[in-house]
Amino acid sequence: MTMEEKGAPMLEVVGLKKYFEVAAGTVRSVDGVTFDILPGETLGLVGESGCGKTTTGRTIVRLYDPTGGTVRFMGQDITRLSQGAMLPWRKRMQMIFQDPYASLNPRMTVGDIVMEPMSIHGIPKDEWGDRMRRLMKLVGLNSEHANR
Repeated sequence: MTMEEKGAPMLEVVGLKKYFEVAAGTVRSVDGVTFDILPGETLGLVGESGCGKTTTGRTIVRLYDPTGGTVRFMGQDITRLSQGAMLPWRKRMQMIFQDPYASLNPRMTVGDIVMEPMSIHGIPKDEWGDRMRRLMKLVGLNSEHANR
């Protein structure tokens, strides 16, 4: 299927740069990253420790402000949005870190972990269970996995 058949990219990253100023000078953590993700596609960033994978993700979701380049999510340029203007967009974005213990709390059930962002984003509590089950089904998990 061609790009035109799949539709517009869900995420467009063009020339993304993130530099950090340190005592010894400038560290070019991310320098010119470009890619698109179409609806239904998955992207994994792979590389050695310290190569900029996490910085790339944090810059895309605007936990870090980019030094240069453009990030478009669902057709909207989010590159220079204020932190307040980013709030509605963050409800639709997620970054999964390579260290599962940084992302997942082993004391919480799968269901609790899936529902936690719902409280943060103000989704009414009476909707959490249904949404959690729909999301689990979407990624191929059975509802009984929620209690693990």
